[in-house]
Amino acid sequence: MADEEEDSTDRSNTSDAFASVRTVFKGGGIVFVGLVLELGISFIGKLIIAQELGPVNYGSVSLGITTASIGSILLTLGFRQGIGRYLPRCTNESERRSVLVASFRVAVPISVIIAILGVLVAPAVATHVFDDSSLAPILRIFVVAIPFGVVMHLALGAVQGSQRTLPKVAIQNVTYPSVRFLGVVVAVLFGLGSIGVSYAYLASYICAAAGGVYYLHTRTTLFDTGIGVESNTWELLSFSLPLVVSSAMSIILADLDMYMLGIFDGTGAVGLYNVAYPLANLLTVGIGAFGFLFMPVLSEIDTNGNKEQMSNLYQLVTKWIVFAMFPLFLVLVTFPEWTIRYTFGVEYIPSATALAVLALGFFGHTAFGLNKSALTSLGHTRLVMLDDAVVASCNVVLNFLLIPDYGLLGAAVATTLSYALLNTLYSFQLYWRTGVQPFTRRLVIAPTIGATALWGGFILLRLYWSVSAISVACLLVFAFTIYGAAAVRFGLDAEDIRLVISFEERFGVDLGLIKRAVRLLR
Repeated sequence: MADEEEDSTDRSNTSDAFASVRTVFKGGGIVFVGLVLELGISFIGKLIIAQELGPVNYGSVSLGITTASIGSILLTLGFRQGIGRYLPRCTNESERRSVLVASFRVAVPISVIIAILGVLVAPAVATHVFDDSSLAPILRIFVVAIPFGVVMHLALGAVQGSQRTLPKVAIQNVTYPSVRFLGVVVAVLFGLGSIGVSYAYLASYICAAAGGVYYLHTRTTLFDTGIGVESNTWELLSFSLPLVVSSAMSIILADLDMYMLGIFDGTGAVGLYNVAYPLANLLTVGIGAFGFLFMPVLSEIDTNGNKEQMSNLYQLVTKWIVFAMFPLFLVLVTFPEWTIRYTFGVEYIPSATALAVLALGFFGHTAFGLNKSALTSLGHTRLVMLDDAVVASCNVVLNFLLIPDYGLLGAAVATTLSYALLNTLYSFQLYWRTGVQPFTRRLVIAPTIGATALWGGFILLRLYWSVSAISVACLLVFAFTIYGAAAVRFGLDAEDIRLVISFEERFGVDLGLIKRAVRLLR
């Protein structure tokens, strides 16, 4: 009888574990599609802006974009993550509404005040910091966008906490980039220049915020005054406010190089760097997709104290992210000049070396997996804050030392070294506290085979044939076919196969050909 109860418990644990994995991958797959859509729209938009405005004006708009992004993230005050963590733990509607009300009451008014101050000081910043008075109206437009960005992020926190993905895709991955793209097209067609492009970005923030408010009104109790509000503001603040410092430190790590290039080398250098950086940052798409539901799901697992389930989920998600992003990494690090030439144009080729270096940094960041999300979901926000502060300080020093002498390359090296240090700290502390780490034998074999196939083939190509667009394309097809076969043969385990079968059952598609290929290779 005891054995039967133990078997029943094991089956229940296995079922719960697979349910958690399926929740993350189901939501992650939807978000991944949304991110690909957003990136596709954004990439075409940036191509249009970069080619129409040129490096100098594109650099000016890039500084404005960065300002709006920084302001909207920082002035969310960590409440997006707080909402994402606490909503799954709430047991009634009163608690859920309390989390939402507390977040909006604090973050939105502060963002409005800061935006007003930003509009007033924009001319002084443009003239005395960047030595370019023409930058002032652009900064003003993007500063006005900040409160709308805060509303959007808070709404996305509510979506995340509810463990839903379609509203997130609709708001952030469809509405936001589509409105921006249409605005950019109008600005280019009517010759409105960098000011018109800036207004296109403002319009996208406004529409995305409106979509977020609509979701909050129809799918949450935020506006339902008939439900009481409990006094848990301080608990939410104690979790979220350390993330403000963490966000500030992350912003220094991600965006300080952009501002320092503007100060030392001018907006033209910013325009060049803002070609390499977004291309390399594509390598983090997997983290953004699967991380959206990873944190609330891991938070739920943590309440049950199942460390083994946490470890399995972390390793499985990391493996799929790495497998998905590795081919892009190989292209960016092996053919950076060609990548830029055939996307943004020959005018931006000077950023090719910076792209290769940044690709190394961002792929390393991807390979360590969702370590920050894991620490956050477990409640270690102060630890995350300290790690971010240490790395941000190192990044400031590296940027000051490298950018004046090495420009774009110096900024790229500073970013890559800083991300390496950050992931070392996150992963060590996660392993020290939980025993969870992302690396498995299956994670390493397929990428090693794929890299060997591409780089070995490229060496042979240069020695015995001519390097051309056609020969490189054939080489990529060959190498990625080898890589795909290796990923199936050495990378998949029983959990992966169950996910494939679950996908087939849920969406009613016939994956017989894929399953036969898997059986053949395995």
